[in-house]
Amino acid sequence: MKTVSKIIIYPIKSLNGVSLPFAEVTSTGFKNDRKFMLMSYVDKKMITLREFPSLYNIKVNMINEDLIQLENIATYQIPLSVYLNPPFQDSPIYKVNVWDDVIDVQSVDKLVDDWFSEALGIRCMLVRMIPEFFRQVDLKYANKGQGVLFADGFPYLICTESNLASLNRHLDKKVSMLHFRPNIVIENSELNEEKNWKSIEINNHIFDSFKPCARCQVISIEPETMTVNEQILPFMAKNYIENKKIIFGLNACLKIKSGKNIIKVGDEVTSITRTNPK
Repeated sequence: MKTVSKIIIYPIKSLNGVSLPFAEVTSTGFKNDRKFMLMSYVDKKMITLREFPSLYNIKVNMINEDLIQLENIATYQIPLSVYLNPPFQDSPIYKVNVWDDVIDVQSVDKLVDDWFSEALGIRCMLVRMIPEFFRQVDLKYANKGQGVLFADGFPYLICTESNLASLNRHLDKKVSMLHFRPNIVIENSELNEEKNWKSIEINNHIFDSFKPCARCQVISIEPETMTVNEQILPFMAKNYIENKKIIFGLNACLKIKSGKNIIKVGDEVTSITRTNPK
């Protein structure tokens, strides 16, 4: 029986995730997932782990559904509390690129900006989308009206325990699922069977618009120590290649949401449709 083994959200893009026993499902991702993003103050570009692996120094603790606490383990900064649903202010609107999309954003709080600027050594801002803005998922893979917040391109990322276990059998230094930053982890699936999934159902929620997730050098960074696992990229570049890209996991959209609005660890994957049904 295939079940959900982990649920993880990332309230701030590129910071550490938070494992939850359950999460509220929305059309743009789990509630509070990638709700905020860091942006450089001078050139108005997004700040990610690709350029700043030191973001892994900042630990994220979920106090409640409306509040997180951030702790920079590399400095003596006072821990920072960030409200997840503060009222929008009459403040400047900036345009920032998230890959091919140009998004209208606003700063959350100047004190928060100052804290992150000290942590990273670069003037930056914590931003969120303005309420009127809608970011459409790539229409080559999704339907009109399927949106996403600050995730790279899709509202959900699904990985399987079987794929991770297979990878680790070939690595001297094992890696955890944290390297791949999924939202939903599924256990008890057959190796690579997700490549044939067209849609899956979990607790009456149907996920589809699957697109294989291409990977970059971020997967080689150890989230706990920020050291580089020098074995993982060369191995995956030989054995996890599709269309000249390293692939691990599935990007996904929410097709149908039930009235329950919740997915829990332990929920069964009750239905799977396949691109090549047997």
